[in-house]
Amino acid sequence: MINFQPLVLLDETVTEVILNEDTETVDATYMYLEPKDTNLNRSLSLGKNIRYSIREDSLRVKYPSSHEFPSFRTVDANDLIHETEIADDDRIPYILKVVNCPFYHPRDTDVIRKELENLEHFRGVRGLVQSAGIAVFSNPYATSQEDNQHMVIKGILLKYYSGGSLQRILEEQRVTGSDWGRWAVQIGNALDTIHRAKKTHMDLKPSNIVLDRDGNAILIDISGIGGVTRKWLAPEIQDEPSLFDLPFQTRRLNDVWAYGKVLKEIASKIDEGASMKALNMVADHLTQDIPTRWTLSEAISQLENRQNSD
Repeated sequence: MINFQPLVLLDETVTEVILNEDTETVDATYMYLEPKDTNLNRSLSLGKNIRYSIREDSLRVKYPSSHEFPSFRTVDANDLIHETEIADDDRIPYILKVVNCPFYHPRDTDVIRKELENLEHFRGVRGLVQSAGIAVFSNPYATSQEDNQHMVIKGILLKYYSGGSLQRILEEQRVTGSDWGRWAVQIGNALDTIHRAKKTHMDLKPSNIVLDRDGNAILIDISGIGGVTRKWLAPEIQDEPSLFDLPFQTRRLNDVWAYGKVLKEIASKIDEGASMKALNMVADHLTQDIPTRWTLSEAISQLENRQNSD
C-alpha cells in the first residue's frame, strides 16, 4: 500500500527509506495508496499518516573505485575461476581478498584501501606479500545505464604462497630440520623494512607469516590498520582502546615485542640445544619491558651471527 514511485534514488549508493508519522519531517511526502480491501480500515488510518524521508545507507558495502589505484593490473572478477584457490585465465593460483566479507563493517573498506596503498609502496620488496592485481566488476549500486560501466574493486588478488603458514608448520611439529634460522632473520628484515617506511604491522603472528615455494618467510596482512589479536599485543598496550591511533614509536615497539614472541614460538618447537637457547635468548631480549627491549637491528645482528657460525 505504499507508493514508492515518487522516490528519487541517490546516485551510486544504497538509498535508505525512513518511514514515520512525524508531520514535521523535512521533505517528507505522503506515500499512501488506497487499499482495495475495504476491511483494512486500520491500515487505511495508519497509512494516511505515513511520511518518508531518505538518506544514504551507512551500512552499505563501500566498493572503492578502480580509478583510485591505476597502477594495479585489473582482472575482471567474472573471469576468475573458483577452485581450491583462485585462478585467472592463465590458470595461475591467487588468493582473493574481498571487500564484501562476512560481517562486513564500513571500516573494512578503509582497511582494503590501506592494504592496497602498502602493497603499492612495497611492490617488489622481498619478504612482504605481493599483489597480482585487483579484481573489478560493475558497480552494483549503479542507478543509470551509463553508470553500469563504472568499475569498482571487488577484492585484491594476492600471490599464492605454496609453503603454507608458519602457524601450520608449528602445529604440525615441522620446525626441526627446517631452515628456521633463515625464517627468523627474514621475518625481522621484513618487519624492519615496514618500520623504515614509518609504517607498522600491528598483527604479527605465525598465521600472518607464510612460506613461498623456496622456503622463504613472507609477511602478509600488511594494511597496518586491520584486526589485532590481543594475546599478540605487547603488555604496555594491552588495555589501549584505540590501538591504531597510538604514536608510531609505540606501535613499532609493539611489533618488536610480537616478533620476539614469534621467535619464542619457533624455539619451543626446536630440540634442546645451543640453537634453541640462542633463539630463546634473542626472544627474551625482544619481549622485555621497553627500557631494556632490544631493537630489531640488535636482534637481527645476533641471529645473523648465529646463522653464520652454524
